[in-house]
Amino acid sequence: MTMHRKYGSLQKAWEVLFPYLLYYLAYNAAYLILAFAYQATVNRFGGAYGQFMTAHVPTVTGVMGGLCMLAGILPLAPMLKGELQERGETFGFVRTKAADDTEAITAAGRRYMQGRMTGLTVILAFSASLGLNALLTLTGFADSSQSYQKVADRQYGVAFAVGLVLYGVVSPLAEEVVFRGVIYNRLRRLYNPAVGIVVSGMLFGAFHGNLVQGVYGGCLGMLMAYLYEKDGRFQIPLIFHAVANLAVYTTARFAGVQEILFIPAGCAVLLAVSAVGIVAAHRGGRDRID
Repeated sequence: MTMHRKYGSLQKAWEVLFPYLLYYLAYNAAYLILAFAYQATVNRFGGAYGQFMTAHVPTVTGVMGGLCMLAGILPLAPMLKGELQERGETFGFVRTKAADDTEAITAAGRRYMQGRMTGLTVILAFSASLGLNALLTLTGFADSSQSYQKVADRQYGVAFAVGLVLYGVVSPLAEEVVFRGVIYNRLRRLYNPAVGIVVSGMLFGAFHGNLVQGVYGGCLGMLMAYLYEKDGRFQIPLIFHAVANLAVYTTARFAGVQEILFIPAGCAVLLAVSAVGIVAAHRGGRDRID
């Protein structure tokens, strides 16, 4: 039987917030090093190199940001390993047979259920991310924040191929390690799953630093934590995050696609598909949320 320490209120808050603080410090330390190296190489070589780097500032800063995100999660690796083991997962994100599995489920049946949940996650990620984006755009909410517009311009200024890697691989991995892998799992352990879903989602939204992405990230953060709780595999929020990012990033490059989806009817269909997907996930999930 696993023995758990008793925590006071302040200790619980520290346990939850410390991983983010550690990530933030490691990220910024890496950024200072890379910024110094960037400036030093531009000053040293100048000429065509300097002109190239200056002409591709959004892409260069995007790559630097991605490297810093990866550096930021390195100190969290032991925490992630511990939290996954607490849930019966391995560090390789493959769920082992949990102690509370009382039914004799065949390996084939288990793979089928996991594959079904993975497919449902992909559909939900696509429909929910685009549906919520359409809703925020149609209501004018997305245009109400100048800080969000600056972030969007910076993100979409990155070279397309680089953006696919940054937003489809690097960003989902780093943010899921921090917010679902460590913070959510600590919240569910120290409080309960319902508190973990809500609070981790709110923290994820606040992390983005502007109201528009705060609402968007908060809603999707709660949904990712919910799906994680229902399925029990860390790869589920990873897949959701990657698909959602790529869906929004790629459709933004094609005005014709947005003209079809970002209309009232398109928004309604996307949100309806999301609602059906959430109901299906709720009925098909294996874990109970108190």
